Amino acid sequence: MKAWNLTEEDLADFEREDVIYIKGYELFGEKTESINFQFYDFGDEGAYELVQVFVTYPSDADMDHVSEEMQKVYGEPDPDMKFYYLYSALESLSAYETKEPGSVTNWGTGSIGDLIPVEEQEYYREQWESYQSGLNEDNWEEFKQNSRLERISLLTDNGWNCVEFNAANQMIYETIKNTLHD
Repeated sequence: MKAWNLTEEDLADFEREDVIYIKGYELFGEKTESINFQFYDFGDEGAYELVQVFVTYPSDADMDHVSEEMQKVYGEPDPDMKFYYLYSALESLSAYETKEPGSVTNWGTGSIGDLIPVEEQEYYREQWESYQSGLNEDNWEEFKQNSRLERISLLTDNGWNCVEFNAANQMIYETIKNTLHD
């Protein structure tokens, strides 16, 4: 709230204590419908940390302009980047697939595999399985090479006009890493 100079009155009613929800702010040169700040406690210690920001734009927003502004901040997008949502109703690991070619633009930091020491691979995989739907020994290599620590996605797929900032993998990595030293 401090970073955005928000007060309690600026927040839209939302029935969850792990979400801050605001409406009608401008981001990347276009007015948003809403910005949803999601907090998680991956360590089960009651210490909620910001993990995801989901920005929704109106249907008439100029998403090409949003993309141009994002590229000024984040550089060129990664056209080959894949991402996985943590929770899947199908309980399978599958990369997000678009219905419309060119409707998802991704930026991201290094893959999770870049940080995990070889001798700790098995421990990380076993621990990560409790956070990532469908993750198992058979798809671990693919997942750790494709998954980014932080991901930013511009989605215009299937009528959406959204930007998502997601640091869940970074938080999961830090949580698992901390259990190694406890």
